[in-house]
Amino acid sequence: MNEIPLWYVAILFAMLGACVGSFYNVIVYRMPRGISLINPPSFCPHCKKKIPIWLNLPVVGWILLRGKSACCHKPISIRYPLGEALCGLLGAFALLLANYPFSWTEPVTHWADSFALFWLLLGIYPVAAVDFEFKLIPDSISIGGIVVGFALSFFPGGITPLESLLGALFAGGGLYLIGFVAGKILKRDAMGLGDVKLVAGFGALMGVGHAFAALVLASFLGILIMVPYRLVKKDESKEIPFGPFLAVAAPIVYRFGDLFLTYYFGLFGLVE
Repeated sequence: MNEIPLWYVAILFAMLGACVGSFYNVIVYRMPRGISLINPPSFCPHCKKKIPIWLNLPVVGWILLRGKSACCHKPISIRYPLGEALCGLLGAFALLLANYPFSWTEPVTHWADSFALFWLLLGIYPVAAVDFEFKLIPDSISIGGIVVGFALSFFPGGITPLESLLGALFAGGGLYLIGFVAGKILKRDAMGLGDVKLVAGFGALMGVGHAFAALVLASFLGILIMVPYRLVKKDESKEIPFGPFLAVAAPIVYRFGDLFLTYYFGLFGLVE
């Protein structure tokens, strides 16, 4: 694998990202509606007829059909190919970011980081799309992150399997404890289990220290964006979707976490 040039792997990551984006479209549509992700197979959202696999190709299928379903000729939302294309671009970007600084002709060396960033960057799409609208986080992303993180811990260059297990346990368990205590004080649910499982996945991918950093950065982003939004929109809802901010913070911390932690603890005089 160390002999494969980066340009070739970037194309593969882009194609894989588009395919994953197609599956994430399924999650975004089905999960909030309580429909199984496996059965029935892909179907037209208008007439419910099965979509043939050759018309279900990411981006290409929508273009070939000119944005209309083959069965009933009704419009297919452009968000489907846009989501697939976005995930394709994020897939290639994950590889480049993990191997930066890079040369297109040099072989890929940081495989563990490449796949971890692939997972984290693409996960932004389904988490944000579902949590903002339905206040839910897909288990396929949160629990899937725990599985992926532990699997990648066996790759050279990543964290160890023990660090992955302890990261999932302490990151997820710590956030659950914080939410439990805050819930008792506020007399209402203060933290959803979806957020807890998502942070546990971050712990499995990058260890408890970086998962903590992602939580801090996500809290800052949430305050920075949601406070002005509430003031403008006059939204009286007490529930704030925290998952999208966690999803955005995670890849940033994964790549630049050491700098973030040094700066953060430096504010308190804990590091020189």
